[in-house]
Parts: sequence; structure tokens; C-alpha cells
Amino acid sequence: MKFLKHSVTFVFTFIFGLQTLTAGDNYNHLLAPSPLSIARAEMLSSMNSSPVSLFESSALSAFETEEKQSDKVYKNRGKAFLRSLLIPGAGEHYLGHHTLAKTFFITEVTLWISLISFRTYGKWLRDDAIAFAATHSGAITDGKPSQFFVDIGNYADVNTYNDAKQRMRQFDKVYTDESFFWNWDKDINRHDFEQMRIASDRAYNRSVFVIGGIFANHIISAFDAVWRTRSYNKNVDKKNSSNVHVNVQTNYTTGEISLNILKIF
Repeated sequence: MKFLKHSVTFVFTFIFGLQTLTAGDNYNHLLAPSPLSIARAEMLSSMNSSPVSLFESSALSAFETEEKQSDKVYKNRGKAFLRSLLIPGAGEHYLGHHTLAKTFFITEVTLWISLISFRTYGKWLRDDAIAFAATHSGAITDGKPSQFFVDIGNYADVNTYNDAKQRMRQFDKVYTDESFFWNWDKDINRHDFEQMRIASDRAYNRSVFVIGGIFANHIISAFDAVWRTRSYNKNVDKKNSSNVHVNVQTNYTTGEISLNILKIF
């Protein structure tokens, strides 16, 4: 089809040229474009400027404009707050503060490792202390409350303990059940047991402080994300207030250049 169109155009051009040469000796009008060449140029221009090509040009221009404005999207404070509340640093990462996000996240991991370590160490000390007490005091340690181990660490035997409680008229704390009786073989062993028990309690107490640190890390990261979201959106407002979009479109067939300037206040 294209070959047929070009052939027809060439034939008409050739015939029209012969008629022009035989018309007379006025060569000046040969320099002016012929009606057929003008018609041919208009036909090619309409073909190249088809609705499809115009649509593609507009779509490309819109895509470029959207891509330039993608970095100027407002951030949601609720999303930043919830992300940091669940995982410290996630809200900061959402806002682009990657270094600060790593700091919060590393702090979170360190606190959890500390919590597990203190709990594990405290359990080891407690198990060792209970086994030591069962061996050197004869106490039955299974199913006993924490206060029982405090008492056997402070008194050499159950009789000494009961006498002390009766003198203080704390009759409800007297042990009458034989499963609560004990008698240390050496006083130094009782002191060793007491030190192990105190060390175990100290480890558990430190784990409680670590839990508080974990909670604080979540809260601080969440409110920091909200504050940084506010600052981020303010910067977006400043950029948008002085933002100028320039769009240049060129029609290579007709040589027309269109310049679109958009300023957002």
C-alpha cells in the first residue's frame, strides 16, 4: 500500500512538472511550491500527527510530570506512628531517615538480647541455688514459693525460724508442715546459697528494667516518627510553594515546539 501511494505521488509530480516547463519561460514561479507538493506535505503531516501519536506524547509527558512529583508526596502521621510503635525505626524508615531507623532497630534488638540473657542467667542461678539447698539443707524444694527460699537462706533450720516468728507474733508464718522443714549442714553453705539466690533475683530485676527500656524504645520511636512526619510535610509544602514544572513538546514533522510552564503556589 505504501509503495502504491508513493508511486502515485511520483507520477503526479512528474506530469505536473512537465506541464510547468512547457507553459512558458517564466522560471521564477518554479521556485515557489506547487499545489501538489503543498497537498502532499499536508497529507504527510496529518498522517504523522495521528491521534495515537498525540496520545502517546501526552501520556509520556504526564508520566514524567508524575515521576517528578513522586518525591513530594505527603506522609501519613498515623502510618508512621503505628509502624514505629510495632517495630521501632520502621516509621523513621518510612520517612527516609534510614540511619535513625537503624539506630532504633539496633537498640530494640540489643534490648531483647539483654532481656533473654538476664532471664536465662537468672534461671540458671536459681536452679543451681535450689539444687544446692536441697543437697546441703535437706529441704524439699519442689513446688515451694519464693518466700520459702528467702527463709531458708536467712535461718539455719526450721526451728530457729519458727521461734523467731513466734517472738514477733507472726504465727501465720510459722511452718508446721514437715515438707517445709530444713536444717543446714554448714553455715557457710547457707551463705553461699543466699548469695546465689540474691544474684538470681538481681538478674530477674534487671530483666524487668530491660522490659521498661523496650517499652520506652517503642514509645520514643513512635512519637519521634510523628514529629518527623510533621517536619517532612512542612518541607514538602515549601518545595511545592516554589515548584515550577516545565514541559517541552516537539513535533518533528511540522517543526513546532510547545513550552508549558506550571508554577504551583
